[in-house]
Formats: sequence, structure tokens, C-alpha cells
Amino acid sequence: MQNAIISIGIYTIVLALSQIFLKIGVSQIGGFKINSFADIVALVPAILSTPLLMLGIILMGGSFFFWMYILSWFKLSLVFPLTAMTYVFVAILASLFLGEKLLWINYLGIIFIAAGIGFLVYK
Repeated sequence: MQNAIISIGIYTIVLALSQIFLKIGVSQIGGFKINSFADIVALVPAILSTPLLMLGIILMGGSFFFWMYILSWFKLSLVFPLTAMTYVFVAILASLFLGEKLLWINYLGIIFIAAGIGFLVYK
């Protein structure tokens, strides 16, 4: 059980960091719309030339392979609910690194998520 919690902890932190880097990278590119395949093709050079966006993509891809590793060793019914910690980490990291303000209701939600995960891992 302890190995599952440690593995999910690493997975959720990496996934949350990928979201932060993706947000920063997309902000550097600016707003865009995808109305056709040509819009996607035109977006590729911008993505490839934005280091933080590429880092986010790499971390997200790495987390996918780590998730497959986790699934090969632990029960899905145990580990999948634990991935809810990603929501907690994203909210905290967005507040710290992106300057996004969290309201009291956000903190209450974070507490409920953390408490729910605590109930899941309690023996």
C-alpha cells in the first residue's frame, strides 16, 4: 500500500507540474483557435519553439508511461481514486506559480478532496 501511495504521489505531482508548464507555455503563444486541420499544422512551429510548453508535453507523456507502470503493479480500484490529489496539487501550484487566487471555497474543496483520499487509504 505504501508503494502505491508513493507512486501515485509522484505521478500526481508530475501530472500537476505538466499542467502548470502547459498553461505558461500556452500563455506565451497567446490565444488561438482551431477551426481546421490547417490551424493545427500552423500551431506546430509555435509549440515546438516554446520550451515550457514542450516541457509540459514531455512531462505529460512521461506521466502516461508512469501511469501504465502503476497499473501493472496495483489495483485500479485503489490507485485511480488517489489520482484526485492532482486537483489539489494543480490548485496549489497554480496559486504559487501563476498567481491565481484561491477563495475560501477552493480551500474547502481541497480539504474535502484530501479528506476523501485519507478515507481511501485508511486501514
